[in-house]
Amino acid sequence: MTGTTNRRTTGTRGAEPAPMNLQVGIGSFRDLEYYLREGAAELYCGLEYIPSHVEGARNFASTGEILKAAALARAAGAKMFFAANEVHAALLERTAGVIAELAGGGIDGVIIRDLALMDLLRRRRIRTPLILSTLSCCLNAAALGFYRRYGVTRLALPEQLLPAEAAELVRNRWGIGTEVFLKARECCRNFNGLCFLECRGKDSNTCKKKFLLRGRGFVMPAFSPAEHLAQLHDYHRLGVGTLKVGRSPVAEISRVIFAEGRLLAGLLAAGLSRERFTAEALRVRTAMDRAYLRLKEGF
Repeated sequence: MTGTTNRRTTGTRGAEPAPMNLQVGIGSFRDLEYYLREGAAELYCGLEYIPSHVEGARNFASTGEILKAAALARAAGAKMFFAANEVHAALLERTAGVIAELAGGGIDGVIIRDLALMDLLRRRRIRTPLILSTLSCCLNAAALGFYRRYGVTRLALPEQLLPAEAAELVRNRWGIGTEVFLKARECCRNFNGLCFLECRGKDSNTCKKKFLLRGRGFVMPAFSPAEHLAQLHDYHRLGVGTLKVGRSPVAEISRVIFAEGRLLAGLLAAGLSRERFTAEALRVRTAMDRAYLRLKEGF
């Protein structure tokens, strides 16, 4: 496992980028067992009473459960991270206490967004690797250098950045690692956490992309699946080290997307050209469409 190290490509010297880790969100021991069996290198989870952005997401019930899950993941050679993305003033102290307990008990790091929480952790000398959430909207290397002062060791790239725009973040001079969500299924051009349009699905942050504007139907602009997949190839070539599958309120949807991600990671590791990868990746996506769409229709 590479943990939070930066998987840089040395393409200018002819070497291939390293294979991408697969990270997936879980909410139960059943999820944990399934994804460890399916080869997940990293897992992340949340707690019911610590908001972590995804409405309706499945979470563990206690810190004890998370520490038990982390021990099982570690025994299988995987890593476990804790998501603490949404923090308001009344929850800062409690969240810091939870992180202190989890860090002391053996989790591998915290996915974090809130700068006040990072500052509190630093002042309390609560030390654990921090993954800066995509929700932080860190858009350039200067901002990443600022967050580095607070212990950030990896960045989840903002979903709205194109690979060319993200290059300075991926190839940063501090060795901060990067990860990217698998976006070929679900992605919105609006900034994560800042969209208030009434077009989201029930108990989900997945945008349905259609809503009424001045009495007429409007479809949110979006990249095609082929464009998203080609961009994934570009991210890999840049040196992004982790491919991330988000948590879904429906466990089976996450499983389908993870299976798709595993196949795509295999294609990336094969060193295919951008065009060949995109064509093969579209075949993978088409093969997964029936199961995915059936699950989405039932949600």
